[in-house]
Amino acid sequence: MRTARRPDATTADPGLIGLLGFVIATLTAQLAHLGVQNESAVFWVGAAFGGIVQVTAGMLSYFIGDDFHFIVYNAFGWYWICMPGFLLGGELGFFEVSGPAKPLFMMIFSILAFGFAVAGSMHNTVLPVTLICVGIGLGLESAGAFGGGEGFGVVGAWFLIAASALATYMLIEKFYWRTMGRHVIPLGRPWIAGSADIES
Repeated sequence: MRTARRPDATTADPGLIGLLGFVIATLTAQLAHLGVQNESAVFWVGAAFGGIVQVTAGMLSYFIGDDFHFIVYNAFGWYWICMPGFLLGGELGFFEVSGPAKPLFMMIFSILAFGFAVAGSMHNTVLPVTLICVGIGLGLESAGAFGGGEGFGVVGAWFLIAASALATYMLIEKFYWRTMGRHVIPLGRPWIAGSADIES
């Protein structure tokens, strides 16, 4: 465990709740995808933790001038507000989403995740790997929904569970660094030089 002087901060880091929201919502959704639980939990947990919490983290990032987390948390936060809406529409038959709309929506966010991974690679090693897992996972689930291949969706779910585990790893490091000034686990060096931010 390395001890270092944490940079003086006048505000809390919104990434703490952003990562927490991502972890809980993603894990809940993938457990439902694998048949461990039903989709009712996905509606409530996805909308609250995945949606409201991540959008809040994204908007708070705006006020500290953090463009990367502003767009990443907002993008996936609104994704998690839309996805439970798709579920609700299907249950109520109100603005029901059918056909290729849902898998196309997932594919768009798969592509976004790969794009975010490029910028994330200026922060550390774990962040871009996490985003790559998100991109692969969403892409496979989208492909499974388009082609009816259940196997694609299952493999995609496991990639997203891996992304949730990696986000938990980053959350542990960020939490102890921000609250105790201690680096407890390594995040790895950035893949692309240019950022002094060693955090996620």
